[in-house]
Amino acid sequence: MRLHLPLITPLYLCPALWASSLASPHVSPQILIVFLLGSVLIRGAGCTINDLVDHDIDRHVRRTKERPIAAGLISKRQALVFAICQFLLALGLLLTLNKTTILLGSLIVVPIFIYPFLKRFTYWPQIFLGMIVNWGCLMGWTSVTNTLALPALVLYVACLFWTIGYDTVYAFQDYEDDQRLGLKSSALKVGLQKGVFFVRLCYVLFFSGLLGVALFLKNPIFGFSLIPLIPLIFLKLKYLSLKDPSSCGDFFRWNGKMGFLIWAGILLANFVR
Repeated sequence: MRLHLPLITPLYLCPALWASSLASPHVSPQILIVFLLGSVLIRGAGCTINDLVDHDIDRHVRRTKERPIAAGLISKRQALVFAICQFLLALGLLLTLNKTTILLGSLIVVPIFIYPFLKRFTYWPQIFLGMIVNWGCLMGWTSVTNTLALPALVLYVACLFWTIGYDTVYAFQDYEDDQRLGLKSSALKVGLQKGVFFVRLCYVLFFSGLLGVALFLKNPIFGFSLIPLIPLIFLKLKYLSLKDPSSCGDFFRWNGKMGFLIWAGILLANFVR
């Protein structure tokens, strides 16, 4: 489950927190707990499936060669059973929500199994990952309203650019290994020279989408709460070194913290309103 990387789970959790809190200022604590536990389980199941599919590749990548399956610490069968158990626990949580959200949640299972194979065929697996990771935008909204609405869809698209941005930086950690192994990623597509520009563009689109949601919902306090984060993320990008895996990893993990800061802005807006 990679519980040693706790700041990655917010990347799965925060879109659901944002959506549910934007949909209603009074979200049931039960719903928040379901999304908290569900994000841990779905992320864990996804990581397990990813490690299972990539175990032969992971052995040849410096960053991933110590993962349990690649290192031979657990068998592929054990990993599959573990993934199924996590999916079943997540299903139990999902069934506590309304029917619309249950339907949406059930649609994400197959894409989780497809994603690990994409790096073999396309330079844009990050787009597909964004569709999975940010599915909570739609589920968070429907868990409160029992229906989808335009702000949820705009938020979902905005978060898609967020994921493409931070996961492109994440992919630069394996830039040389992926080149050597003939794998594909958005990092390899845009390259080192244009990488920061591309990621910067993703964040422009991300924050534009968030501001659009704030405008649509007539929620100026949420919109103003985003303003300090915009120069901060661009300052982070200014000092980002795509050639340094440590710098890329730090930037990637910082996005989890930013996710909670954005949620804090939404909660502040709800409190004031």
